[in-house]
Amino acid sequence: MMRCLILLAAMLSGPALAQMSGPPAGGVLNRFLAPPTNIQQEFLGTWNLTWDDPVNPDCPCHGTLTVQTQGDGELKGYWPMKGGAAVLFGEVAYDNNVWTGRFAQPDDLDFPIKGHFRLEARSQDGGLTGSYQRDGTSIAFRWSATRR
Repeated sequence: MMRCLILLAAMLSGPALAQMSGPPAGGVLNRFLAPPTNIQQEFLGTWNLTWDDPVNPDCPCHGTLTVQTQGDGELKGYWPMKGGAAVLFGEVAYDNNVWTGRFAQPDDLDFPIKGHFRLEARSQDGGLTGSYQRDGTSIAFRWSATRR
């Protein structure tokens, strides 16, 4: 019995030849994605923006959204409003068609409205659709844009 244990220990101390080193082979969970190129182009420019706002009885509301690239590669969008420009900032997803991030909108009472948003580029007509959700709420609201 002791000989068997010693023999087994000697066999286990060597390298396991069935194991291969190196990166994973790929597959559904490990797929390779090429580096993004010009991913912001779908979103840059000036847009006619329409959004729902249940607090405002005049909605659907309309405005002009201008989107630019910042120095760090993120996008920044803004549209003028009565109390000051509302600002969106965030990144474009790796699949090139979704811009997500945060927004802030000042108001007259120094109580800015903040939250998060999602805009998706539509390939059919070149427009944008998505939603925004104010911080502290559980319901997201629609918005969409067409290129100006």
